[in-house]
Amino acid sequence: MEVSPDQQRLEQDRLERLLRLFWHPVCTLGELAAARPHPLGVELLGRRFAVANVGTGDEVELMAVPDRCPHRSTRLSVGWVESGGIRCAYHGWAFDCTGRCREIPALDGEEPPARAALEAVEARVEHGLVWLRLDPSARTEIPAHPAFHDSTMKVLEGTPYTWPTAAPRRVENFVDLSHFAWVHDGTLGDRTQPVPPIPVVRREAGELRFEYDPPDLVPEDEALFGFSEYRMPVPCTVDISFRLATGAHRRLWMTASPLDAGRCRTFWSVARDDDLDGDDAEYLAFQDLVLRQDEPVVCNQDPPEFPLEPLEVSVRTDRVSIEYRRWLRELAAAADGPDGPDGGAAVQAALAASFPREPMTTEVVR
Repeated sequence: MEVSPDQQRLEQDRLERLLRLFWHPVCTLGELAAARPHPLGVELLGRRFAVANVGTGDEVELMAVPDRCPHRSTRLSVGWVESGGIRCAYHGWAFDCTGRCREIPALDGEEPPARAALEAVEARVEHGLVWLRLDPSARTEIPAHPAFHDSTMKVLEGTPYTWPTAAPRRVENFVDLSHFAWVHDGTLGDRTQPVPPIPVVRREAGELRFEYDPPDLVPEDEALFGFSEYRMPVPCTVDISFRLATGAHRRLWMTASPLDAGRCRTFWSVARDDDLDGDDAEYLAFQDLVLRQDEPVVCNQDPPEFPLEPLEVSVRTDRVSIEYRRWLRELAAAADGPDGPDGGAAVQAALAASFPREPMTTEVVR
């Protein structure tokens, strides 16, 4: 179905308003430290920000402001990090962590004008990542990362990667059961067994949840393969728990951070409670193989933007994708609801809804 450019822009505006209500990672703590003495320039939802740790010693005090000095528009990420703030490289204007301009050297001690201030955004550290939230009205939380805080598991942080696809498209690929047989033949699936089970997709405690029992396959020792429990605590995060035939427990966690409507940066990790002395590189190499299999198809979805409305043809084996899209549509509608264009309270209520869902027959080709 063809969609007009105006309708596409409207959909993307609605999705952006929704995603502004959630926390998204923009860098690792390692990337932030490597940028010093400069702030780190990052992207989120079509905007550029300068992020810095302006604390002293071991103290972490995050500062996140637009990556543009209000004076002559130089990027603040080419400036310097100072105790409690950032200084612009062009004329030395200095800003504190609230965004207030605290010094203009050329004014020789005069109070900077109030309009020289920057609009700081919320920033927090969790799971070894720096997270930003552009709109706090829905009072959302940073998604849990159970393995990261589980002392029985060995967690391996993967290298973040940027793909030219919308964050929800990246997430949808992660939970697409019918692509395993075709894209991951021999690693996670089998083309002689192309029909996936159709799971019951539930909404519990504000999350989308389902289980998956994979086909008979002899996987690599490093594979994340076995009975799987999927949890989607927020629209752009997936946490998968695997119970292997050996009884071992492994996890895969990912969150796709929306750089803009058609690009995302994915942060991810794998964890295991078995083979703790094994070669970590082999476990990461297996996941890299899976990513190389996914990349050509996911990065060639046209358009790369995510369609909120059911404009693509779905069949009954797309059950998870159908429910994910419906969840996003309902949350987006709540964000546009009676509380105004950023209806935080309505989104809170929509997230709290917990119930199993039946397929939407208007979306499904049987």
